[in-house]
Amino acid sequence: MTLTTWNCRGGGFRHKAEHVAKYRPDVLAVQEVEPIDSVRLFAGDCQPTFRDRVCDPAYPRRAIGMFSYTHTKLVPVDLAEPMYFFRRYEANRDGLEFNVIAVWPWQTRSVKTSYRQAHEGLERHGAWIRQRHTVILGDFNANASFKGNNWSDLLGLLEPLGLVSAYHRHFDEMPGKESRPTHFHKGKQESPFHLDYCFLPEEWARRIKTVDVGAYADWYKYSDHVPLVVSLDL
Repeated sequence: MTLTTWNCRGGGFRHKAEHVAKYRPDVLAVQEVEPIDSVRLFAGDCQPTFRDRVCDPAYPRRAIGMFSYTHTKLVPVDLAEPMYFFRRYEANRDGLEFNVIAVWPWQTRSVKTSYRQAHEGLERHGAWIRQRHTVILGDFNANASFKGNNWSDLLGLLEPLGLVSAYHRHFDEMPGKESRPTHFHKGKQESPFHLDYCFLPEEWARRIKTVDVGAYADWYKYSDHVPLVVSLDL
């Protein structure tokens, strides 16, 4: 199974989709997706078998998009009361049922809530996450090296749920000491950060085959982020 997250930067995903479709992700979370309801086909020969996008009415031009390029079935959960930056889905891949959450924490006017939508979602939906295996992935806009308690508070919510970072488990690197950046501030190679993550159940972390982080040279034309691609033997 392949799990992928990528911030496509400022929309235009319809024109950039072919570059991430090549991974044939079972689950693909994309941040900053433009309105796509009227878009019939994306760039490239490979088209998604599932696509979903629901935006915050206050920010209609950019939102989380959820896609699949395989026969994996995804069903949105938050239809009645959506959390626009913490999107829940029920998934089924060849009879393997699990939950998926796509996140994209956003800056707000309050220090208490800024970049902490993932924290709010974990607090609100912890019981739902515990019901079955859950994957949480996206651009968290957080790193252990940043000032404040954002990262430590996030781990404090994830660890009791039995979720671990695929990247850190696979490469045996400490948070804040990542050697493979996923974001380049203002698109500059000399300003690297690691902001994109995929959190998995501990049981699944033992089944990681590969974790790939895109190279700046391959992606800088399309975004200031590179994709994080996790392959599992499930």
